[in-house]
Amino acid sequence: MTLTLSQAIEIKPEDFEPPLKRKGAAVPGYWTVEELAEELGVSTRYVHYLITGNPKTRIKARLKAYRASSVYLIADADALEYIKDVRSSKK
Repeated sequence: MTLTLSQAIEIKPEDFEPPLKRKGAAVPGYWTVEELAEELGVSTRYVHYLITGNPKTRIKARLKAYRASSVYLIADADALEYIKDVRSSKK
């Protein structure tokens, strides 16, 4: 017997305690690199490394992002899940 959920659990911005710093999205449905960096308290370069990886420092790519021209956009679900993981690891 396996345990499966009929619906995937969805993480919402209202579920975070303390609340997210981001008030409005620059691109609806997506987070920009700058917004995610501000939320996590890291540099934009580090977020770029989370997206593309950096073999020199052995950082593996951990975030899926879409490239729109010269800008990376992270889907809401992926960004919220990563923020949740980072906050739970800091506890």
